[in-house]
Amino acid sequence: MIFATDLPIPDFPGLAGRRIVWARSEECVTQPCRRLLEWWSAHADAGPPRREDFDIADYGDIVENIYIIAGTVEGFELRLAGEEYIRLFGLKRGWVWHRNAADPVIRDSAAFLAFVAQAKRPLRTLGRLELIERHWIELETVVCPLAPAADGAAKFLGCTAPLP
Repeated sequence: MIFATDLPIPDFPGLAGRRIVWARSEECVTQPCRRLLEWWSAHADAGPPRREDFDIADYGDIVENIYIIAGTVEGFELRLAGEEYIRLFGLKRGWVWHRNAADPVIRDSAAFLAFVAQAKRPLRTLGRLELIERHWIELETVVCPLAPAADGAAKFLGCTAPLP
């Protein structure tokens, strides 16, 4: 599948501190993100792969880094989160990023996911994240779009890992 390379990546001010680029496995810094992106690339011949194409049993070594997000009426809901994702972001299953949230991080995270769904290409973020509970964390994230659900709702398979 040939992806449009000229689609400009919008600015997401709420995600300041992170560099956002089109994901390429050879540029991934962490092994978990590279491994997930290689899976996505190998299965994206006719468009984004289906969720059913990903067998988590084959990825036990990075399962703690993996997360799954699905589109909802309000925005996007975290459906599955590995232990490392929960540790890094402090978010658990059921969290929703709202498109109209007052918080710029939540709102721009929803806009970011909507952009990935529209582009049908993985994006990679690299940079810093600060949470109230702790100081800055350096991390890499890959967000891969999946084929939409039967009802048209967007789906994503992602991976996040701390930088060495």
